[in-house]
Amino acid sequence: MNVFEYIVEEFHPRAVTSDEGLFQRQESQAAFSLPVVHLPFDAANQAHWLDRGCILDFLTTAGSGNLLDFGPGDGWPSLLVAPFARHVTGVDAAPRRVAVCEANARRLGVDNFRCVHVPAGRPLPFPDNSFDGIMAASSVEQTPDPRATLRELHRVLKPGGRLRLHYEGLSRYRGGKEVEVDAWESEPGVTQLVIIQRTIEKEQATYYGLQFRLPLGELAGHLTGGTAPGAGTLTVAGLERARPWLTDAVYWVLAHPSCRTWLRWAGEVGFTCARATHSGGRAARRVFDAIPAGGRPADLEGVDRLLRPLVTACVELEAPPELDAPITFVK
Repeated sequence: MNVFEYIVEEFHPRAVTSDEGLFQRQESQAAFSLPVVHLPFDAANQAHWLDRGCILDFLTTAGSGNLLDFGPGDGWPSLLVAPFARHVTGVDAAPRRVAVCEANARRLGVDNFRCVHVPAGRPLPFPDNSFDGIMAASSVEQTPDPRATLRELHRVLKPGGRLRLHYEGLSRYRGGKEVEVDAWESEPGVTQLVIIQRTIEKEQATYYGLQFRLPLGELAGHLTGGTAPGAGTLTVAGLERARPWLTDAVYWVLAHPSCRTWLRWAGEVGFTCARATHSGGRAARRVFDAIPAGGRPADLEGVDRLLRPLVTACVELEAPPELDAPITFVK
């Protein structure tokens, strides 16, 4: 019996959506690591350049009008795009994420943003043709039916408007990364353990969420002898040792469409055009690596001035489908 069989047969996990199984159980979806939202922007940090490139990617493609951010998590990219937009509306299926987004907006002084709770799979509470542009950062594939969600985003987008979709294709996990384990304390003395089983050929992943009434360190002691729980260290014997402290077991199954699947769906739901293009974030990372430390801009404004024209060009360059690159949909 493997770990997955053991969880199903012994823990009897109940079916949930990803918002209940994951996002409602995270104090910060980004582990308090977002530049500007959580941390001061650091012009010497490559990851901060990548993040800024992604923000400029969304701004360049979705525009600066009345924008929708589908699934903003901690307020990303909403709260970083909002200073350049007329208004940004976030929608999220997890009430905790809505509360976190609104709290972060107040703390940052962003007053042209609001966040709305919409249960998973439900229609968006907006009239047809409501938004000039839409941003979706690895969020549409978290819904119960990504194709139906894409159709709903098409409905609320104005004619001529653009949806910029960043997504998690599964091809990146080939070669031994199909199984992944993550653990964190959702509150003092309560640890969440998530085990992911990816089936790349089916463009599908099954997530198992286990909650234990133990601090993370003590749970790791039972599961693995003290090392961090991982795909190579989690065993049936470890789960059996931790079983007395188990308080909840859930699972959810998600479709993770590839670029080719998204492009096929685009025409089926009504978009007039859809193109996979290169990522502004990856371009920014390459620029960081190419410039010696002493030659890089020293602050956020300087980084923006350097990156904006490069990202503007980058997001118009078509990318091969096998890269699972971001996609721009036009209504």
